[in-house]
Amino acid sequence: MNRGISLGLLTALVIGSSGCDYTGDWLFAAKIDGVPGVIHVTPEAGDGEYLVPAVITSDEELRAATIYVELGPTGTVEQGGATFNFQGIGGPVCIWADPEVAFWSQAVATNPDELLKTWTYPDNGYDDGDIDLYAGLSAYYTGSPGVRVGDFEVSYTDSLGNPVPIELASCTSYGLFDQANAHSGRGYPEACDIDFTDLGVSYTGLLQSFSTPLDDDRLGVAFIVAEGTCAQLAGISSAGGAIEEFTAECLLMGEAMFPNDVQPDPGPHYGYDSARAWSGSEAFELAYCQGMDGNMKQFCRQEAEAKFDSGGICEWSTLTDPANRCFCGDPLDTPSNGAL
Repeated sequence: MNRGISLGLLTALVIGSSGCDYTGDWLFAAKIDGVPGVIHVTPEAGDGEYLVPAVITSDEELRAATIYVELGPTGTVEQGGATFNFQGIGGPVCIWADPEVAFWSQAVATNPDELLKTWTYPDNGYDDGDIDLYAGLSAYYTGSPGVRVGDFEVSYTDSLGNPVPIELASCTSYGLFDQANAHSGRGYPEACDIDFTDLGVSYTGLLQSFSTPLDDDRLGVAFIVAEGTCAQLAGISSAGGAIEEFTAECLLMGEAMFPNDVQPDPGPHYGYDSARAWSGSEAFELAYCQGMDGNMKQFCRQEAEAKFDSGGICEWSTLTDPANRCFCGDPLDTPSNGAL
């Protein structure tokens, strides 16, 4: 028998016996009951449609004005996220958002310097999520608030009949190292400046889900809409001192919300409340924010030792017991010489 024919018949038999699934649903995380993939945030107690940019002069005002949401997977190829509307104030507006929790790339140098020594312990990459921050005039937003996430891109047809996309987002976002029009990456906060907002005109902010945490697929996000620039907002920090590369993580705290499986409440929640946060998550973030002045390696060792002393273990990829969650990673994952 011809080998090509025999392989074709075998393939047909396997497909015919097992059935075909062309939906691709298995590629995406399933929806979580009570934790939607798309959320639209309005003011507390239904006070109108628009969030009011907060005047922030102290850490207390910052905490009171912070809003928290929890996002789940959409269950499909469509991206999820949170949206909100606000009206222009005739001046600059800053949007600052922080997804859970904090992430670093493990330093594996043979002879690390003092900075690298801080990061020689691996991070737990399973508990981190990522959002991308956008904002612009509501008239240009293509999504349906609370139903479907869109963007601020429109297109026109040129004289040759080719569609030409135009990006109409109004704000400038900054990456991990202050690169303009860049996104920060996993677990790291993003800031977005609208240099001038037209008084009374509607603007839409979008916190687009790039990834949800691998351990539970529930992404906690804290965000704030404030008058003035993000540089001005950055002068206030729960960790104390000016915001720099690492300490930006501690401007908004408590975004790693403990999941309530019995009665999910994805928010929005208004104002900071440490009782909502995962136990140990804020201590982890504060240690991260110390940067050069701290030692993440020491914190991570103490975290693992505390679990062991209490009769528990560290769990990363999946959690059978919330008490076993460790925010630092598994030292056994450290690459060795010659490893791929």
